Amino acid sequence: MSLTQAFKYTLFATLAVKLLLAWYIPMSGDEAYFVLWANHLDFGYYDHPPMVGWFLHLMLYIGSSEVILRLPSVLTSILIGVGIYRLLKPLDENKAALIAMLFLVSPINILNVLVTTDTPLILFAFFSMAALFKASQQNKPGWYALSGIFFGLAFLSKYFAVLLGLSYLVYFLFSAKSHSKTGGFVLLYLTSLPFALVNIYWNYTHCWDNILFNLYTRNESAHFSFGTIAAFFAVQLYLITPPLLWYIYKNRAEFWQKISREQFQVFLYIFIVPLAIFTLLSFKKMVGLHWVLAFYPALYLLIYQLLSKAELVKLLKFMLTFSAVHLLAIAIIAMLPMESWKNNKLYGGIVFMFEPAKIAEIIRPYEQQNFLLATDGYSPSATISYHYGKGFFVFGEGGLHARQDDMLTDFRQFQGRNILILSKSVPNMQEYAPYFKHVEVKIFTLRDANFYLLLGYDFNYQQYREGVLRPIKDKYYKIPSWLPHAPCYFCDKYFPGECSPALK
Repeated sequence: MSLTQAFKYTLFATLAVKLLLAWYIPMSGDEAYFVLWANHLDFGYYDHPPMVGWFLHLMLYIGSSEVILRLPSVLTSILIGVGIYRLLKPLDENKAALIAMLFLVSPINILNVLVTTDTPLILFAFFSMAALFKASQQNKPGWYALSGIFFGLAFLSKYFAVLLGLSYLVYFLFSAKSHSKTGGFVLLYLTSLPFALVNIYWNYTHCWDNILFNLYTRNESAHFSFGTIAAFFAVQLYLITPPLLWYIYKNRAEFWQKISREQFQVFLYIFIVPLAIFTLLSFKKMVGLHWVLAFYPALYLLIYQLLSKAELVKLLKFMLTFSAVHLLAIAIIAMLPMESWKNNKLYGGIVFMFEPAKIAEIIRPYEQQNFLLATDGYSPSATISYHYGKGFFVFGEGGLHARQDDMLTDFRQFQGRNILILSKSVPNMQEYAPYFKHVEVKIFTLRDANFYLLLGYDFNYQQYREGVLRPIKDKYYKIPSWLPHAPCYFCDKYFPGECSPALK
């Protein structure tokens, strides 16, 4: 079998494994939250730009099963595998096949089946860097423009795309210049600009939600920690893998010589600039494993210049074993009875993920009794809404993440209504009693996990406005005076005339 044939078989084998994982793994809270976006199509959402919501909106025309909704994630990594092969094939077909297979069988590809904001970011970031690679080879304006368009689409996926644009700028500053290249980079940034303007306009008309959340709210608890730094480097060691690090170290004397071809240098900057920024962030924040995934295809393209065919074959053998261990662990966990985890403090959440349909059936009779349906958190609301087929709003402050429900729910309309609030933990009655004439709790058990239904009768909106909504306004909707804005939906809905004035 030739390496090209082996690549094709690997492509279909990894596709089959990813589809199987997409079928088995239950819908996560984050994914269900993005399905909520898809059901309320918009040019932006509370936490992030809108692209994953647009992806999922298209998927909903086909179906709503986990496998169908996860097709963008499954197919993204397949497209990147094909893209790596096609980019490198004109240079060396065998090495192109080896590197593409190396990416396809890596854990960051095999296990990446959940559809998140990272899914379109990874896809469009790769297309953008691939177009820039072609531009560096052919020096044609069209490739620069295409790179800019994909960069703009990546920006509408997740703000980490800014690091891609910064990488391009650093590459341009430290590489050889020419009039055509300078014009190409100007064109790249100009073609990406309309996508940024869409995002800015949405924020201007929606209380600057994205900006307040990503720059302020989510960073308030950040503080220096050796633990977050160590965790970041441990994650990078896991993602790069020790054998690849060893080969890079082994070939360190020839490192710069091997990437002397200018078009390959762009992959170096795309990889190291974001990692340098994330390293600095890790001094005060826990950097998630998924934060860096959009920039790792650049590493796989870069090793074309760094590793020999023999080294690539050895690395491929390691990666096959490495991923097989992951899949074996998943298979063992899947065969264990769910009750094996009953002593874990997260057991209630595990049951909630795997048995949401049964929980939904327990709740349905209350809807027939005219109870409004809610939970005490954004993730459980999104998850149960997906399986129930009807939205559950969030009662109480919720958390700093995923506050899209603030746009969708109007508590003014609930005055005098009865509300059911689903909780995975024992509810504190004192937190709910002020907002109802009467409250009671019912307990039900599922797979040895207790769940709680708090039943509130005759909701008092005015009390809730002062006790819950006002602190939310002061905490999450405090727009800086220097930011011009249109009327803020949350303030105008609940506190007209009390918020910072909109730009006239």
